[in-house]
Amino acid sequence: MSDDLSRQVAATGDLADLEQPIAVPYIQITEAWAPQVRAAEALDTRDAYGRVPVVVRIRQRPPLRVELLLIAGALILVALVVPVDTILRVLLAIAAVAALASSLVTRTFLRIPAGAVGLVMRAGKHDAVLPEGIHRVNPFLVLTHIVSTREVAFDVPVSEVRSADGVAITVDLLLTLGIADPAKLVYSITPSDLDQLTQASTQDAVRTLVRGVDALAALDLGSAEADRLRATIDAKLEAYGVDVRGAAFTRVTLPAPLTASLEARRLAAVQLAEEDEIHALAQRRLADRTSLLAQEAEARRAAVEHEAAAEAVRLQRLEERLAASPHAARYDLEMERIRVAQALATNTRAVVSFGGGDLVQDLLVGGTASTDGSTVPPAPAAAPARPTTPRGTRARS
Repeated sequence: MSDDLSRQVAATGDLADLEQPIAVPYIQITEAWAPQVRAAEALDTRDAYGRVPVVVRIRQRPPLRVELLLIAGALILVALVVPVDTILRVLLAIAAVAALASSLVTRTFLRIPAGAVGLVMRAGKHDAVLPEGIHRVNPFLVLTHIVSTREVAFDVPVSEVRSADGVAITVDLLLTLGIADPAKLVYSITPSDLDQLTQASTQDAVRTLVRGVDALAALDLGSAEADRLRATIDAKLEAYGVDVRGAAFTRVTLPAPLTASLEARRLAAVQLAEEDEIHALAQRRLADRTSLLAQEAEARRAAVEHEAAAEAVRLQRLEERLAASPHAARYDLEMERIRVAQALATNTRAVVSFGGGDLVQDLLVGGTASTDGSTVPPAPAAAPARPTTPRGTRARS
């Protein structure tokens, strides 16, 4: 029975169950069995779980190739038993010797596939490690293992790790493994045991690390913490000829309720920041509007002051003109009275009052004021009106 769990089958009485492997997909370091001529193919062949073997055990064969020995024996038998010419007998003997020599020559050359090394044994113990290529060796050396020199990606999921504040965290760590000493790996531990040892060492190192940090701080685990884990795990695997050449955190997951709470808090913070920005914008708009209203009020006040100043200047100049030419002002007033009287005389809808001059004077004063915008002193009061009949002339509208 193989030491690799992926190749073992369940020992039950049902023959159908014998085809089902015991191993589960999380086993990542595996080995395979193959004859020497198919070792390179076995090293690149994936199993049902997609795993490539790290070690290929070579199925042992007789010291000489059986098929060549049978051919040589058949040739010798034909040369001795069948009555043939001497020349033909000699040729058959030569062919038999060539077959025996070929059987010996195949034992003196070993081919190691690319990306691997070969372990050879002499007299029942390990002799040497052969690099990739074709090697001329002692026919008594036996190739026992082909070990891959490629780096191996090893994924370690660690679930329900308690942080310093008691939160269960799930961490995934990816290791990059390399074979530093193939002989030590092959003869000190089996691949399946190495898989379990790597899993246990990594989980222990991750739990120790996570216990010292808070849950939120675990989300920031980076290359520095991964390098510390790599050094810790490498020290445990060094005795088995394996190097840990790299480590990286691929996933750190908090419990779903805590993640939802963090997302809600983050969303609330974003919303508060957005509301602050909206409030600040509203305040800026209000300040701008207040400033604009103040500027408009200041402009209106300045316009009123300029208008008042202009009116004061105009009135002052009018006073100066009236004081300088009082007769001319009286003349203008009388002329305006005459024009108003003429206008009233031609207006059929006007109301004429006899016996008083107040109406005409008021009309003249109003017309003068509306003409130049100034205030003309009223004319002296007229004599009291004579009693008249309360009849007037009113044009129908």
